[in-house]
Amino acid sequence: MSAIESVLQERRIFPPSAKASTGAAISGMDAYKALMCEAERDYEGFWARLARETLS
Repeated sequence: MSAIESVLQERRIFPPSAKASTGAAISGMDAYKALMCEAERDYEGFWARLARETLS
């Protein structure tokens, strides 16, 4: 066992400013989790949908 202890673990949460939240592409944690679930269910379909909706 090593005597070195990792100090590179950050557990604090820093909420975004109101300005950052207003301009965000994802409206909040619920929307983020929904995107993650969609990607887990259908990875290729998820990225195909995002490409259709956002690439020009």
